[in-house]
Amino acid sequence: MYRFSNSLPYLLARLGVRMGDLFVRVIRHEKLTLPMYRVLAALSEQGHALRLGEIAELTSADVSTLSRIVADMSRTGLLTRDRPEHDQRSLQVALTPKGAELASRLMPIAQYYEEVATGEMTVKEAAELKAVLVELYKNLDRLEQEVEAGLIMVPSPAAPKGAREPKSDAKGSAGQRRKLSKK
Repeated sequence: MYRFSNSLPYLLARLGVRMGDLFVRVIRHEKLTLPMYRVLAALSEQGHALRLGEIAELTSADVSTLSRIVADMSRTGLLTRDRPEHDQRSLQVALTPKGAELASRLMPIAQYYEEVATGEMTVKEAAELKAVLVELYKNLDRLEQEVEAGLIMVPSPAAPKGAREPKSDAKGSAGQRRKLSKK
């Protein structure tokens, strides 16, 4: 039987929200939000400039939100935004030295959070858990295809006992009620 409180999405969200909230309590002193940290970490980890779409993929952020975040971070001197001459539609985002330095101070804190969260797990067990989480994420590609194809829908409410489905007239106005004038 399905139980919300024991469902995988709920348990994963609960963990992520709690870790995120605890991490934000520390990084807010640097005037950062969690999405801003994710941008810094993604750029730091890759070690080179990335297009906005690549950052969106790495951080699970939508491009329009990410565009505003990157603009704010650029204004504070953490990032640069450049349009390459060969592709004026593309936006290349890179860490400034200030951004790289901040990322290098924050990433060990994130690593510590992970160590605390994994508790008594061995390094191998933690790696296996991460591998399972990556696999679960990939499995959602199938679900996305099914949703996009309209194969998954909320069922209609059950009709009360004895009720019948409304019949459709020639114009297809099934279930529509006519307004009756009061006389």
